[in-house]
Amino acid sequence: MKKADKDKDVVIVQEEINEKEVPQLILQEELEMKYQGITIHKNKTCDTWYTRYRVGGKQYYISARTQKECLEKLKKAMYNKKREYFMSQSEENRNNSITLISWYQKWLELYKIGKVKRATLASYQSLINFIEDSLKNKKLVEIKAYDLINSLNNCSKERQRQKLFELYHMLFQKAEDNELIPKNIVKLIEKPKHEKNHGQALTNKEQEILIETCQSIENAEMILVSMYQGLRRGELLGLTRDNIDFDNDTLTINKSYNQYDKFDTTKNKQSVRTMPLFAETKRILLKFKNVASTERIFNIQIKEYQKLITEIKTKSKIAELKTKDMRSTFITRCQELNIPEYIIQSWVGHKIGSKVTKEVYTKYNAEDNFKYINILNESKFYSNSTHFLTVNKNHS
Repeated sequence: MKKADKDKDVVIVQEEINEKEVPQLILQEELEMKYQGITIHKNKTCDTWYTRYRVGGKQYYISARTQKECLEKLKKAMYNKKREYFMSQSEENRNNSITLISWYQKWLELYKIGKVKRATLASYQSLINFIEDSLKNKKLVEIKAYDLINSLNNCSKERQRQKLFELYHMLFQKAEDNELIPKNIVKLIEKPKHEKNHGQALTNKEQEILIETCQSIENAEMILVSMYQGLRRGELLGLTRDNIDFDNDTLTINKSYNQYDKFDTTKNKQSVRTMPLFAETKRILLKFKNVASTERIFNIQIKEYQKLITEIKTKSKIAELKTKDMRSTFITRCQELNIPEYIIQSWVGHKIGSKVTKEVYTKYNAEDNFKYINILNESKFYSNSTHFLTVNKNHS
């Protein structure tokens, strides 16, 4: 079974591992390691590691004293060799003949493949399909700002338009960096505006209806866990038994579950966190106390999850019910109880927006944390709980 390092490009292979084991986030020198499909081998005749890779039809050899050192040398060498190979192409090819679509493919190879998530690569491919063939096949040096403006205007949706703008900016900036064009013309274009949808919090009445509805639908209690803990969909579906500490009443978020039904990293580094296991969540999750440590708590696929949301929406008759609404509801209930922003941010793994807030967030008093856990546990938010969890200030 393959095990992924926190570096998304690195794959570690280990024999005789349970198929349901969660990918580890620690490199182990004894295990075979791969980078972009290239294996790093242990030298049989001496205590060193080596690997081979190809760029432009030529094979290159790398060796090092440790597996990690060999990995780092491989990553650096491949990047430099690919760039060197591309830049060694004829001046005519680089500056006069390369088209937008050709550069897009090179840009992916040089800067994105093996460095970003599969879902991110898929989004780039989706965006490139929105670009007109006449523009895709146009030489980079001949493309003007108004060509890109027209392309953006052809996007009917605001978010799609903004994402395409961001793709253009990355493409043309790297083209400028590689001296394929004299300047990044995207800097002449105003970035399209888009109002981000963070979800709509449920009213107290809608929340009561949702709780009642979920009790009559199989697997629907998982939606309540999302609401009671403020979890994203991927965080909810990525929960495994070893994330839950029933003794210390904590829930650790250290991975996600993506649209391809695979374990993945969290949205960002702030999303990795250990948060309180609130009273009603604990009541729901206790039924999973004896499952295997690496077993997914809610073992359903993304399509099944979407069907579940649709069924809940239909039966509850809550208009425009979305997954994001669960997280928004949790945050809103916390705000209504006057729980400080930095406490809420620590619980939901929000990226901090200001320097002052960040300084407070990183040094908040642990006693405050326990105080507000009790406030939330004893509020009407968990009104249908059969018992309330009391947290000792000295509890760790």
